[in-house]
Amino acid sequence: MAARTTRKSKVADKKPRKTVKEENRMPKQSEGNGLYSRATVSLYRTRDLLFRCEDRAVQKFGLTAEQYSVLAAMKQLDDPVRPTDVGRLLDHKVNTVSMIVDRMVNAGLVERVRDLPDRREVRLIVTPKGEKAFKPAHAAATKLSKDMLSALPQDDVRTLTKLLETVRTKAYQQLK
Repeated sequence: MAARTTRKSKVADKKPRKTVKEENRMPKQSEGNGLYSRATVSLYRTRDLLFRCEDRAVQKFGLTAEQYSVLAAMKQLDDPVRPTDVGRLLDHKVNTVSMIVDRMVNAGLVERVRDLPDRREVRLIVTPKGEKAFKPAHAAATKLSKDMLSALPQDDVRTLTKLLETVRTKAYQQLK
């Protein structure tokens, strides 16, 4: 009977599993984990979470977040829209955009059309199916952005935007 008591006490001494909330906390600041590292990790994690939220919001309309981003970029660009233009606007490599567009062509969301003046160039055109998916997806993505940023006062949103644009400009300078 003593053995059972010992066994139960060992089980009782085990630490409980961490909850999801605890696992998502930022690590404690240590000497090797400075302010700049924490800020960078926070940017990456926030970007990844925002992407996952957007993916969930637009999937109801038959799109992935990547496909939605390409359609949104195409709407912002003047015709003719080329994959290189989309890549520039989204800060993606042309190869990445081409792979996304391949899947979009297969899904019937966009078409590739040879440019008439220069047959080597490819233009992208949103299909009626792509238009039909984009409109409600855009409304959902816009609502999502507003919901997430509504946690901040408008002045803070303006400041955040300015700060992120400053960091983005610095990142571009690093790539030169």
